[in-house]
Amino acid sequence: MFEIYKKGQGTTARWIAAVGMGALAAFGTFELYDSLSAVGGSFHLGGVEVTYSTLASVLVFLAAAALIAWLINLPKFVDYLIMSEVELRKVSWPTREELKRQTTVVIIALVAFSLVLWVADLIFTSGILHLYKQ
Repeated sequence: MFEIYKKGQGTTARWIAAVGMGALAAFGTFELYDSLSAVGGSFHLGGVEVTYSTLASVLVFLAAAALIAWLINLPKFVDYLIMSEVELRKVSWPTREELKRQTTVVIIALVAFSLVLWVADLIFTSGILHLYKQ
C-alpha cells in the first residue's frame, strides 16, 4: 500500500528535508497554539480537560506530518533530492586553512566597504545639510 519511492537513495537529503519541514510545522503549530490560547475554551475528554487551542494545534501538526510523509515520497521531489545529494558529493570542499583565508578576505572586504560607505554617507549628509542652510 505505502511503498517508499527509490528506497535507499537520497536518504540523507530526505532526512534533512523532513527534519526541516518538521521544524517549520512544529514552529507553526506552536504559534497557532499561542494565538488560539487567547480565545480560550475547553472540553473534557476521558476525564482530561483539553483546550481547543491544544486540539487544533495537534490536528494541524498531524496533518503537516502526513503531508511531509507524502511529500518525501513524491517521485519528482525525491528525484530532485537524489540529484541534489549526488551533486553535493561531487563538490570539492575547501580545507580548514583555505576556509580561514577566504573568511579573512571576506571580513576585511566587508570592513573596507563599510568604511567607504560610512565616509560617503558623511560627505552626502554634510553636503545636504550645507544645501539646506542656504
